[in-house]
Amino acid sequence: MEQFGQVVEITEENKALVKVHQHQACQGCGACIGFFGDPALRGHLLVEVINPIGAREGEIVRLETRTQEVLYAAFLLYLLPVFALLAGLFAGRNLLIGRNLSLSPDLGGLALGLAGMVLVFLILRGQEKKFQAGRRFKAVITAVVGRGGQLPD
Repeated sequence: MEQFGQVVEITEENKALVKVHQHQACQGCGACIGFFGDPALRGHLLVEVINPIGAREGEIVRLETRTQEVLYAAFLLYLLPVFALLAGLFAGRNLLIGRNLSLSPDLGGLALGLAGMVLVFLILRGQEKKFQAGRRFKAVITAVVGRGGQLPD
């Protein structure tokens, strides 16, 4: 996956903070910047990236992310919680039906499914610092394409 951005700050020897355009699909949700975010960053995100080529502040750079890493991150954030919800739903329902309890099997399954989904989100949240510290989910600066000016779309 390729994207362009402008280097805003060099954070460490091989890392940089880059301003990139938000994708059209997520511009309207406000989750990343929110209603109280910096108005100068509306429509943009600040992303920490790996800077192996030594790009400097103000330069327009090309960023690349391996497609399989993007798909794996999407799986972790979207599909894994849904799988936990469904597994809990079926397990809870079958458990209550099998034990002939007076509770509603559907509500019991829903409760167990939601608990499983929340548990997955909590585990992912607990691993967030590990993901941020690692290099696996970070984009890499592959080339400098210009200095200053507007970001290409």
